[in-house]
Amino acid sequence: MRYLLATVLLSLSVFLFSNALAQDGHFGHGHDQWHGDFYQKLVTPETKVSCCNLADCRPTSGRQMGDHYEVKVDGNWIQVLPNKVVKTSAPDQGFHVCAPRNFSGKPEHLYCVVLPPES
Repeated sequence: MRYLLATVLLSLSVFLFSNALAQDGHFGHGHDQWHGDFYQKLVTPETKVSCCNLADCRPTSGRQMGDHYEVKVDGNWIQVLPNKVVKTSAPDQGFHVCAPRNFSGKPEHLYCVVLPPES
């Protein structure tokens, strides 16, 4: 019985921890799930080149703040500049961000951002 309880608790904590990482936009988290069908097709609005390289795109949390959006990158809220928004929706209808491993925290250093469809 103890073994079963320990297994259930371990599984639950892994699930909750992995969801928290995705919501905080940590580098590489969730990239593999989305790369083949979605991320590899994203292009930066500015340069029209791919904004996804290796594991730099991932699902994240986002919010609207007044006249702009913010997304979480490595656990920090970052303002989304309009020229970084890719005009497409993700299959899950959620927020996604592409940013370098050593992200500086500056909004202009984001590669691109996918916002959910407006309601």
